[in-house]
Amino acid sequence: MLLYVYRRYVFTCAVLLTYFLYAMLLTGRGTTQPHFVIDETASNLKQASGLSLRKVSDFLAGRKYVVLTFDDGPYGYGVDEQIMATLQKHHARAMFFLVCSHINDANRGVLGKLEGAGHLIGNHSYDHLKLDTLTSKPELEHQIDGCSQRLAQLTGRRPYYFRPPFGATSHLVTQFAHASGMKQMLWNANSQDSWMTQPEQILHWSLEQTEDQSVLLLHEKPATAAVLDDMLTQLEQRGFQFVLPDQLSDNTAIN
Repeated sequence: MLLYVYRRYVFTCAVLLTYFLYAMLLTGRGTTQPHFVIDETASNLKQASGLSLRKVSDFLAGRKYVVLTFDDGPYGYGVDEQIMATLQKHHARAMFFLVCSHINDANRGVLGKLEGAGHLIGNHSYDHLKLDTLTSKPELEHQIDGCSQRLAQLTGRRPYYFRPPFGATSHLVTQFAHASGMKQMLWNANSQDSWMTQPEQILHWSLEQTEDQSVLLLHEKPATAAVLDDMLTQLEQRGFQFVLPDQLSDNTAIN
C-alpha cells in the first residue's frame, strides 16, 4: 500500500513538473522581445527587463539573442541594398555604423532606406582614423561630433551609438562621444571580415564566435553580403533572434 501511494505521489509530481516546464517554455512565445542595453564595458549586450519567467522560457527553448552590426558603410555599388534585402528576408534589424566621408551623392539615399527598414544608424567617425592616437581636441571634435552633425543633416536626427574605428578608443575619445550625446559601443564577437576575403571564412568565424547576447562585428563588404543569408539561416537554426539595443540615457532607470 505504501509503495502504491509513493508511486502515485511520484507520478503526480512528474506530471505537475512537466506542465510547469511546458508553461515556462511557452512563456514569451508570441510576446514582444525583451529589452536589451549595452553594458558598462561597451562590448556586451545585457537584458534590461527583469522578466525572470521569460528568461526561464528562453533557456528551456534554447532561445538566444544577437545584435548584428555593420561597419564602414555606406559601400555603394548595390552592396548596401543586398545586405538590407537579406536582412528583410530574415525579418532582422541591424545597426549600421557609417563613416561620414564615405557618404556621397551616389549613396546618400541609402541612409533613408536603412531607417525606413527599421535599422539603426550609428557614428563611425568622419574619416575612419585611429582616434586614440589623436590629441588635438578640434580634430577629435570634427571626427566625432562632426560626423554626428553630418548624419543629422541627412536623416534629421543625431545618432545615439558611436563606434570608434578599429575599436581604438581612449578616455578622451569616450568623453567626446558622451559630450556629443552618444553611447560608445564595441563588440564581443568578430566575423573577421575586416581582413578575410573568402565568404566561407567569414561564415566560420561568425558562427564560431556568436554566443547568446553577442554583439557581432560585420562590415559592409561584398564577401560579407554574399555569405549573410547562409549565416543568418544557421544562426536561426541555433535559436538566435536578431535584436537591437534600446537607445537609453545612462541615467534612465530600467524597470
